[in-house]
Amino acid sequence: MKKILGNLFSTGMIREPEGWIRKLTLLLVCAITIFQFYVVLFSTMDPFLHNSIFITFMLAVTFIVFSFSSGKSRNKIPLYDILISFTLMGIGVFMIVYSERFLTRWPMADPLTVMEMIVGSIMLLIVIEVTRRTLGTGMLVIVSALIIYAFFGHLIPGVFGHQQYTLMQFVDQMVFTVNGVYGSIATVAATYVFFFVLFGNLFNASGGGNFFYALSKAVTGRVAGGPAKVAVISSGLYGSISGSPTADVATTGSFTIPSMKKVGYSGVYAGAIEATAATGGSILPPVMGSAAFLMAEMTGISYASIAWAALIPGLLYYLAIFAQVHFQAKKTKMAGYDDETLPTVKGVMKSMGQFIIPIIVLVVFLEQGFTPVLGAIAASVATIIVSYFKKETRLTPKKLFNTMIETTTRISPLVAVCAAAGIVAGVIQVTGLGGKFSSLIHAASGGSIFMTLLVTMVVCVIFGMGMPTPAAYILTAVLAAPIMIEVGIDLLEAHLFILYFACLSAITPPVAVAAYAAAAIADANPIKIGLLACRLGAVAFIIPFMFIYDPALLLIGSPVEIIIAVISAIIGVLALAAGFEGWFGIPLKKYEQFIVIISGLLLIYPHYVSSIIGLAGVCFMLVPKFPEVAKDFKNSGRVKIDGEISLDKKPISNY
Repeated sequence: MKKILGNLFSTGMIREPEGWIRKLTLLLVCAITIFQFYVVLFSTMDPFLHNSIFITFMLAVTFIVFSFSSGKSRNKIPLYDILISFTLMGIGVFMIVYSERFLTRWPMADPLTVMEMIVGSIMLLIVIEVTRRTLGTGMLVIVSALIIYAFFGHLIPGVFGHQQYTLMQFVDQMVFTVNGVYGSIATVAATYVFFFVLFGNLFNASGGGNFFYALSKAVTGRVAGGPAKVAVISSGLYGSISGSPTADVATTGSFTIPSMKKVGYSGVYAGAIEATAATGGSILPPVMGSAAFLMAEMTGISYASIAWAALIPGLLYYLAIFAQVHFQAKKTKMAGYDDETLPTVKGVMKSMGQFIIPIIVLVVFLEQGFTPVLGAIAASVATIIVSYFKKETRLTPKKLFNTMIETTTRISPLVAVCAAAGIVAGVIQVTGLGGKFSSLIHAASGGSIFMTLLVTMVVCVIFGMGMPTPAAYILTAVLAAPIMIEVGIDLLEAHLFILYFACLSAITPPVAVAAYAAAAIADANPIKIGLLACRLGAVAFIIPFMFIYDPALLLIGSPVEIIIAVISAIIGVLALAAGFEGWFGIPLKKYEQFIVIISGLLLIYPHYVSSIIGLAGVCFMLVPKFPEVAKDFKNSGRVKIDGEISLDKKPISNY
């Protein structure tokens, strides 16, 4: 019984099909990819039909590549998964054959046929199972609880009760309208997510990830704490393209974490730096992540506007991490790479500089007002073209084929998220739960903007502990965004606030996916990595409050307001980094740390008086230490990492 329950409440493992199943999977992958390009470039297909075809066939692939539980064989595909996969393809064909009826009928008014009831019910059961299989128990519990609430909420007295819904009404709403599984949230998976993940995979397969790593190594490898700084920059650059913390850790972390450990960093510290830097990629333009695409779909704000607004907060996040890494390296006398092992910026640009072209293409397309999907397609084409500049980077037909397979495998959990989130959003809408929850937040916060933000932050972090970032964002946005707007917060600011805390769930214990991914490489405790990552990324927990009270940080306002806000925030972030690490040329005493941290917070707070007081505190505490900083700057160490390690300090093991 214990084993059965363990299998039921565990996620599946990615497996590699063999024989005719593998051929079928490859055929499906090719068909999905061709279909996606056809719809986006040449077709005017209705979004509901597009979503239904994409979701059903993608889930058919998911049941082949994801096992029932973690204990199942990697390669053997059981008969029940094959049957589910064929059932999903059958549902997809059913949606195509009867598409005219679904696009012209009156939902909730025209009764469903018996066949439609059967198909709809099976689809909902499959979505529940794929949620468990790919996302785990956290999301499964949320979806199951909301379904139960939809059916039995009419029995609840008081404000949380609602009218009774029949099975037919529920199936109709969740499967055959745009407010359910195939709704606007599914559009994000079928458009933004698919093409941006494809671009990220093509970019990495052609050597773009290596370009970021080599460039970061050339720029910062020689200075104190070089390997850690390389991790921050390379993970930030790659994460801004991939938009996935776990993919970022798996890609860049395989290089950066061993390098950091080799020069003396502990596994926990190395893993925490990588996890923190990788998480920031989800909030750094140009790509950000799937949650940002969901934000564009839910708010109606263009993705380009969201990316532009997120630029300064994203850069402040990485400035804070980089500064803390620098102060920590100086405090512990952690050296950089030896010059002999490092490339030069000129050499990297000469041999791999062509990989800047796809990024420029993407940015130009977004800036010129093209849709993000067309931007991703153009960047993908540019990546394929530049890959042929050198023989070793060419994306041959075989590499392209493997990249398509990897793309469908990577987005399978995201498709499951969007399908499950469609049910969540649908139930919240039909039951009016969103308005009821907003009233609860309003009562808890007393209408105060700060308390509303605090409650929203807590809710988002709690959701993020048990769900992936997109699901945490959707649920919090549906429940909390309306009350945030009601108390006077702008639509963009409210959703960006929620987006940031949803992304930070990747390093927030106990379910910190980026920390667990880093722990596997660093051979260290994931909880300790997550806790240290939260400390290294502490400024990220402050930044959302900063731009709510000072929209100039979102590049909203006059040029003078924006410049003043950015300069004040930069000084404040650097002060916080020095205070957190207890170092500024020389060790800071406890009272100095306290004053510097408070001064940094005052500089960040958007008020002239607080900024002046904060600046005075920073000047009083840190300016006298500038001579020590200058002296320390001249004494940066070196260490060879390819041969014998020689350090004048024991490894950082107290983290």
